[in-house]
Amino acid sequence: MDFFTRFLKKNKLIAISLQLILLCSLVKYANADGIIVQSVKLEQNEATFSLNATFHIDLRPIIQEALHKGVSLPFVLDFNVIQQRWNIWDQTVVETSLPYRLSFSALTRQYQIKDKLRGRDASFDTLEQALIAAGVITDLVVFNAEQLKPEVEYEAQVRLRLEAGGLPSALQLEALESDKWEVSSPWYRWVMER
Repeated sequence: MDFFTRFLKKNKLIAISLQLILLCSLVKYANADGIIVQSVKLEQNEATFSLNATFHIDLRPIIQEALHKGVSLPFVLDFNVIQQRWNIWDQTVVETSLPYRLSFSALTRQYQIKDKLRGRDASFDTLEQALIAAGVITDLVVFNAEQLKPEVEYEAQVRLRLEAGGLPSALQLEALESDKWEVSSPWYRWVMER
């Protein structure tokens, strides 16, 4: 470590270059399009577990353009509970998906979120408002408490993603060939406490 510090003091140009590279990579990450997990909370209510989560959604210009041209964007929230076992493969105990769609109406100039599974529809004046609402999941019952064994450790994981398979068929091929349509949060994992 001492050698490295002396080396950088003597070679200020290299030190400044390294700092600029680090700064550029941080700026790139901060401006990255995609979905970021902001908060996740799993609550046990008597016989069920409910999920509350917040995601920050940032869409690439090509996806925003498609939305404004009438393409409905299919989002899917994936939630899993996994029993980790040391001697064999982990076992998925719970696997839940919540599909919903974000669309734009050129006639009303409003954005709509349609959640058919839970029977929730909402309209918004701006894309920013719609993306904030699309990233908020509240009181989603994800599984029954009886599905878990007592005194067994479980890992929960959640992610939000744009489902390329739910796009119109004309765009599905482009979505599969290009990473421009890949919008997903990484899996957020935690050990469940009961």
